[in-house]
Amino acid sequence: MVISLLRLAKKMSSPAISELLSFREYLDRRIARGDAEMSPECVLREWRDMQETVQSVRRGIADADAGRIRTAESLLDELQARLVR
Repeated sequence: MVISLLRLAKKMSSPAISELLSFREYLDRRIARGDAEMSPECVLREWRDMQETVQSVRRGIADADAGRIRTAESLLDELQARLVR
């Protein structure tokens, strides 16, 4: 029954279902590795932190692809110019 519900859920395109499936896959990997000694709240918090990190990396890549980044050198040059005034 659970497997058939997962198959049905995978066919649906709801963001909430996608998020739940992503968490379930993460939890399954943790359990398979034997990392299941954390509380459910800790595992959920860790997964959410990981999701935030992934989103941040994706935004950074998108910014780089769109040319919205600066080199560290240009930033340091600007900061030095501001401090010298």
